[in-house]
Amino acid sequence: MRVSKRFPLAVHALLFVAVLSPGKRVTSTLVAESTGANAVTVRNLFLELSDSGLLIATTGKNGGVQLAREPENITLWDIYQAVETPNVDEIFKMYEGSDTCPVGKNFYQILHPHMASAVDAMKSSLEQVTLETLKEELQPLLKDLRAGKCDADLPEVKKQE
Repeated sequence: MRVSKRFPLAVHALLFVAVLSPGKRVTSTLVAESTGANAVTVRNLFLELSDSGLLIATTGKNGGVQLAREPENITLWDIYQAVETPNVDEIFKMYEGSDTCPVGKNFYQILHPHMASAVDAMKSSLEQVTLETLKEELQPLLKDLRAGKCDADLPEVKKQE
């Protein structure tokens, strides 16, 4: 099973927003600095996350994004569905079997339920983790950050001298 970089990028972006909100205006430029992604890519991701009800985006000079729900109410599965497909046939790219071979003719029929079970297991696991969980896991690591571009405004960071 292959998941594109869009899912971890979306999780990173939302976690960044969760850590900085509500005290800091979060823009695609800030998230791009944190993720290493292009700001245009981040803006496109913001659109998908907004369309899915995970972000509220405002445009203009004072524009930025904020979470549409509390971090404890956004699961990794919510984020996954916003930027990836949960469709079994899209996650596991299947090929056409041979109509003349009994194995090829029946292969999809016997494999598909197992692939659907794998997606169900992934869904179940991702539903157990929220942005709040990730914020809590990140908290002890923040004190180890050295001053840099994106952490200068993190309220939880204590600068090391």
